[in-house]
Amino acid sequence: MPKKTPTVAVIIPLYNKGEYIARTLNSILNQTYQNLEIIVVNDGSTDNSADIVKNYQDSRIKLIHQTNAGPGAARNRGMSETQADFLSFLDADDEWLPDFLATSIHHLQTNPDCLLSVTGHFRGAERTNWQQHLPHLKINQGAWRLPTNTQPKVVKCAVDLLHSGAVVCARQVVEKFGGFYSQKRCTYGEDSYLWLQVLLNYKIHIDPTPLMWHHTEASVLGHGRKEAHPPWPKLTDTTTIRNNCPPEYQPLLENCLAYYALLAAERRVRAGDTLTAQKLLQSFPLTQRFVMKNFQVNCRLKLTQFLQLLPV
Repeated sequence: MPKKTPTVAVIIPLYNKGEYIARTLNSILNQTYQNLEIIVVNDGSTDNSADIVKNYQDSRIKLIHQTNAGPGAARNRGMSETQADFLSFLDADDEWLPDFLATSIHHLQTNPDCLLSVTGHFRGAERTNWQQHLPHLKINQGAWRLPTNTQPKVVKCAVDLLHSGAVVCARQVVEKFGGFYSQKRCTYGEDSYLWLQVLLNYKIHIDPTPLMWHHTEASVLGHGRKEAHPPWPKLTDTTTIRNNCPPEYQPLLENCLAYYALLAAERRVRAGDTLTAQKLLQSFPLTQRFVMKNFQVNCRLKLTQFLQLLPV
């Protein structure tokens, strides 16, 4: 018997992307894999974004409106509106290459022990390959499980590889962890909060081929923002991540959280917010080890500046 062709729900959080949403929708409609539905969650846009979506005459496109609650909440709302076998998430200013869905579904069907597939991606107006931005991650195509002895900087690279727009997964993977982080209208790190938990619990399939284009030049929430990033929610709300971490991965998780805390604290110091930096370092005492051993690699501030913030 031929394999079942599963339905893929493409969920798009939409907030004031009238200049780009048509490009995103066209890249989905031009996929070689066509058994899909598109759920656009208008997250309180004040521009013409929703009107542009309405102009598409395709029954597979569903437009939902909600009061602005952030991209995590919008993606979760989209999930609640579909019963599709597989879920995918594309931001309203990004785009897929034509074979993204077909390739991702093929990997999932030929690797039944993997419930998530991620491909490589291009980034920014220069269309640079993801490998230029994640040099510490050396991975070949195929099924992959995060080793328990992985260095924190490599774990961060693996989490960053799981860009939401480059992922297709079985819906139970996302549902197991309660979806994307959506507290306090979180607009930064709401996706990596989820993907870190996935990496700690599941084998995934990785295809390094770039089949998604992440347009940072249009972003006001992520890489394109001019102000300093706030601390990741994985640092400010650790209970869920720690509770969902298998025992054999707990030492790795604590090292990773300390590494993230160090990076976040460095950003806050550069932004003049030493109070938040100090709280982060005090909350994750393992940061002291990273400061003493790897500071010159990980951070751009003088070592003495950080030593003054470390817990006694």
